[in-house]
Amino acid sequence: MHRTDWLEGFGHPSASVDFSLPNGVYFLLEFLPELQQYGDRSLQDRLALYFWWEAIGARCYPDFKWILREQDHAALDATDDKVLCDSFTKAIGFWLRHTDASSLERPSLMQLLLKPPAEDKDELVKLPYFLHVLRQDRDDLQRDFDLATPSSRLAYLRWWETHGAIEYARMNWSAKDIVDELSVLEASDGALLAQPRMLSVVWRHRTGLRQNYAVHTLAGQLAYLGWWQEHATDYPSLSWSPRALFDNLLKLEIAEGTAPLALPHLLNLVWQERRDLHTHLNRATFKGQFAFVHWWQEEGQANYPECQWSADDLLEKLTSLKAAELIKGIELPHFIELIWNERNDLTTAFDRATFDGVRGMIHWWNESGRHEYSLLRDALVEPDGVQVGSVIQFATQTNLSAREYPFGVNIIGFPQGILGLAEDARMMGHALELASVPRVFINAPIAGPAKVDTTVTRLLALAPKYRVSIFCLPPPEMMRLALEGGRKLIDSATYKVGAWPWELPQWPTAFGRVHQFVDEIWAQSRFVQNAFRKLGDTPVHHMPMAVDIPAPTQRVRGRFGLPEDDFLFYLMFDGNSWLTRKNPLAGVQAFQKAFDASVSGVGLVIKGMNIRESDPIWKRIRDIASRDLRIHIVSEKLTRQDSINFMASLDSYISLHRSEGFGRVIAEAMVLGQPVVVTNFSGNIDYCDAGTAFLVDGELVPLRAGDYLFHEGQYWCDPDVEQAVQQIRRVFEDVEARTRIAAAGQQRLRQDYSIDAVSRRYATRMAEIEAGTQNR
Repeated sequence: MHRTDWLEGFGHPSASVDFSLPNGVYFLLEFLPELQQYGDRSLQDRLALYFWWEAIGARCYPDFKWILREQDHAALDATDDKVLCDSFTKAIGFWLRHTDASSLERPSLMQLLLKPPAEDKDELVKLPYFLHVLRQDRDDLQRDFDLATPSSRLAYLRWWETHGAIEYARMNWSAKDIVDELSVLEASDGALLAQPRMLSVVWRHRTGLRQNYAVHTLAGQLAYLGWWQEHATDYPSLSWSPRALFDNLLKLEIAEGTAPLALPHLLNLVWQERRDLHTHLNRATFKGQFAFVHWWQEEGQANYPECQWSADDLLEKLTSLKAAELIKGIELPHFIELIWNERNDLTTAFDRATFDGVRGMIHWWNESGRHEYSLLRDALVEPDGVQVGSVIQFATQTNLSAREYPFGVNIIGFPQGILGLAEDARMMGHALELASVPRVFINAPIAGPAKVDTTVTRLLALAPKYRVSIFCLPPPEMMRLALEGGRKLIDSATYKVGAWPWELPQWPTAFGRVHQFVDEIWAQSRFVQNAFRKLGDTPVHHMPMAVDIPAPTQRVRGRFGLPEDDFLFYLMFDGNSWLTRKNPLAGVQAFQKAFDASVSGVGLVIKGMNIRESDPIWKRIRDIASRDLRIHIVSEKLTRQDSINFMASLDSYISLHRSEGFGRVIAEAMVLGQPVVVTNFSGNIDYCDAGTAFLVDGELVPLRAGDYLFHEGQYWCDPDVEQAVQQIRRVFEDVEARTRIAAAGQQRLRQDYSIDAVSRRYATRMAEIEAGTQNR
């Protein structure tokens, strides 16, 4: 007999009870924290401990064994499958964690676990029994997944696919069948379009969605699909996007009973739903078809903003030249032939087989006919034709000038993105709204950020609608716009404004004459204005951006694991804006020099986004942070509200940038009433002076290759880290100074950069543009 054999002896609480604990396991109850929730008094605990032993204990403590006795096997065999699942959830949980041979080899139990329990009354997302058992066993699953809603059940399935299936290796089950069933396309709830069953499930179970989206109407269903496109990440189990559905809606077709004009399927569905249009539009004629398309452009599109279609290609086809049907050597615009063919009064008045008849038809069109066809009213046709070889061409000439558009603004950029450039575009729209200036947003037809923000959806357009077009794009994107499909926007007969963000003191020669794409430039700061003014021949106006933020709603230090009571400085930057320019490393170094490791009660938070892990600057920052517990890195992607809550939860912003066009984050920190330590150079000095900010001077240095785009001939400021150290200490130690300066900065921003202040400036400039374009 070995001296350790006593560890395998049964005695807890006594040898006579079923699943009596061996001495060794009883000792582990006191020794291991993860077992302290169990005891030896209840059968539930003892059975759970046995299956813990099978799954984990036997591997960790191989020198002794727990071998079930005959009475234990008999007790286990006598326990019904359902009772095991309902009353011994912890035992089942441990059993499912391993795949080794077990005392519980019972096919009937596995079959039961794979079926939905009868008591689960959910008709839509039925979960197998074992998921209910696991949730009953684990407090964290009960907390995170209440199972009362389809979204919670889907989230639970997602947990299983990403985590649970790994933890519970015995259960070879996938949620694929459930997800496939929910992905089946069907038209329900009176909807016109087939969509995944899951979307109908979500809509039925959320009161707010039912109230906001009348899916029995086409407009309501498309709006709901737009909502889904934005919130699909809340339902990760169903990876479905309505993009393909929207694309199918734009496929051209000739509807039965209409004049043969190919229009998107979407417009034909709209026609079916909008019976009010049938009273005054006869789509059996081209005149009615053209009027319907014109209605779509002027009114209809705004009611179906999720699916954008422009008549530009149709108009190009209609105005293209085509050989005349009854007279050789003549080419006419296609629309002239269509209208001439269907109107008896015109075929009677103008002989289609003679040159005089053609000229008469063209004269009628230019003088009066075009006014009957609103879609084509601006299309003038060459009255005498132009000889091209052996053919006389009567080409179309558009008759648009800026003053023929109604007054208002087309804001062109990335208004649905989540980057700063998109925020600028949306803020401009808000300021123009307050100035009572009509506006639409146009997504630049070039590759750009994901279209996530839906707040401007109902103001989207595909083509200019108003007299003024403002391009909220950087100069390089203007070049791309000209090269990659946006030339029509640049060539449109509107008054064009370049609201171009820029960050350096010189205009690169690589941009050539891109400034001539626009009639005037709006500069967001004096610094940028001076750079653009060097171009000489394009007017430049100082038009600062509005700085308007949502009110903070909560303190979120705990969410990010940040110390609640420390004074926290922070850096906040976008890696897409070049770390060489943002210069966060200098901020980290200045913080460490300002407070050595012995100083407590102060910390630094680094919030970055779009960072390349391979970036050498970022690597150095991470290395420093890994050795200083006072430095915290936050990389979570935040919504706009979350971002403001995050900033408002901290104490002082540091920006030792080398150059800024405006400095939106600096300005937003000041609006929050925070002291800012910033470089005394570039766009931010419009609102940062010794009375409103803690300034850091530096040396002006030339850019080197690799520092930034178009570095040739450029310079920027390399802030003095030692001076930054002194200013950071001053912020921390001099409560009176930081309070006074922060308050003054907040007042400056409210006075000069509030949405109301900028709106008034926009109203003044727009009135000047309106007066000028009326005389063009």
